[in-house]
Amino acid sequence: MTRITLSPATETDLAAIGQLAHDIWWPTYGHFIPHGQISLMLEQSYTVDALKHQTATGGRFILARQADVAVGFAEYRTKVKDEAVMRIEKLYVSPQNQGQGVGRQLIEFVSEQARQSGKTHLELNVNRRNVPAIGFYRRNGFIIVAEVDTPYHGYVLDDYVMQKRLSS
Repeated sequence: MTRITLSPATETDLAAIGQLAHDIWWPTYGHFIPHGQISLMLEQSYTVDALKHQTATGGRFILARQADVAVGFAEYRTKVKDEAVMRIEKLYVSPQNQGQGVGRQLIEFVSEQARQSGKTHLELNVNRRNVPAIGFYRRNGFIIVAEVDTPYHGYVLDDYVMQKRLSS
């Protein structure tokens, strides 16, 4: 297996992140999220301009590469309402690279960033019907702390909020 490298994403990486999102979302969500919602969310969150806006407003992206090919990414930021929490806003790994430790490495990277920033918890949202992702997060120390239903342009984002306590 080729080694995975993690590095902060630069502006030149944003197109690759957008492409990865398109490649990942359809096989991941296509069987339980309406296709119109997927298209809308990709259009609103994963264009280069949308990704630039996310970085300009405090989002930090990390890109996972295997042999110089982007295979996954995460976005994280400090939670505004709770300074003890680092939020993972996005964490995605290409379907062909899942199960190879890429997601775990991304979580470990963000965990280290959180600890260095004095945070005590990681937090993320996951769709309640995304059973594989929920299992993955549980195996990586996250627990469900809440259910949220967020209106989104005529759709509802039905998520669990999951948290992980960080060891010092």
